[in-house]
Amino acid sequence: MPVRVKQLPSNPFRFGRIVSGDAFTDREADILVLQRELRDGQNVLIEAPRRFGKTSLILEVRRRLQADGVPVAYLDCMLVPSRARLADRLASAYFDAFRTPTQRAEEWVVQHLKAVRIRPTLSIDDHGHTQVSFEAASAGSTNLDALLEQLFQEPELIAKTGKKKRLVVILDEFQDLMELGPGLLRQLRAVIQHQQHVSYAFLGSRQGLLRKAVHDRGAPLLKMARPYPLGPLPKDEFTHFLQTRFKASGRPLPRPAIDALIDFTGGHPNDTQEAAHFLWEVALLPLPPDALVRTAIDRMLDAEAAQMTVLWHDSAPAQRSLLVALVEWGGRNIYSEDFRRHANLGAATTVQRAVQTLIERELVDLDANGVYRIKERFFEEWIRRRIVRGEL
Repeated sequence: MPVRVKQLPSNPFRFGRIVSGDAFTDREADILVLQRELRDGQNVLIEAPRRFGKTSLILEVRRRLQADGVPVAYLDCMLVPSRARLADRLASAYFDAFRTPTQRAEEWVVQHLKAVRIRPTLSIDDHGHTQVSFEAASAGSTNLDALLEQLFQEPELIAKTGKKKRLVVILDEFQDLMELGPGLLRQLRAVIQHQQHVSYAFLGSRQGLLRKAVHDRGAPLLKMARPYPLGPLPKDEFTHFLQTRFKASGRPLPRPAIDALIDFTGGHPNDTQEAAHFLWEVALLPLPPDALVRTAIDRMLDAEAAQMTVLWHDSAPAQRSLLVALVEWGGRNIYSEDFRRHANLGAATTVQRAVQTLIERELVDLDANGVYRIKERFFEEWIRRRIVRGEL
């Protein structure tokens, strides 16, 4: 008789990737607002720090819109290294989203891309998906600009010639398009401001580029979309989500342990899921709630040590000194003589250069209260334990 092996419980907390289904933490109010705005023709701008769950959120919105019969094209602009590749990826995103199941691929391309000056081709990738591509890299800048303009216009033309009254286009990490040339987003604006049948969702996290793209006076997409800053998850909702998943996986935890976990992460969605992943691993240890959380954080920092070390080593001495000062003394009045003297930071110009570089590296940000903060909660804690306290 074969021996039955008891299946071990699986860790219900996932991090570092897009989540969906029951692994997606409740943002029902956000989903309903975004779904309504996009369905009704309003462009939206979703801003949040990295790993805040923007992509998971908008893909859930996409799923619901598609279930309601609204076609949605999605493009991750972070994966677009050139304007030529942008043309390929846009055309492929339209093909995936706007082609009906009954249309043959070749027929759709002929019908909707016949006006482009560079002939498109179809190919099958390693996963069996059909891709649309152009020989745009050798077409010259003038022809490439014309091709991109035609592709920006295409969703409106598809909506007008089809039976759908509304199409949606999602541009994730859209601010990265700024790095493909200063005129690209202006070209996009010139087209989409006249479109009546297409709604756009712009998702962004890189504050420096976002300011240039949408916030500064004269920014190419200034006032082109409803701002929708994404904040931390409400604590009560997040607590209920965590408690439910701990209990369902056979490792129920007392409320104080979960409260301490969320207090540590500040409600950051991905950071909280990661910390919960390690807390689940130690949940059966005979320790009080606060000790369980400390043990989980220790293990998590050990796992992240290599990445934290790289961030530290990639920082110049003045940047390291400022990072330590932000941990020890906070981030208020950092240019004052008293602050610089206590923190051994040197001249105000040195501090200014260090701050600017850390902001550009997405390690430090200035909050609404005028306080500089380390954006990565785990990096801040790593500095506190490893650098300030000298713990091993």
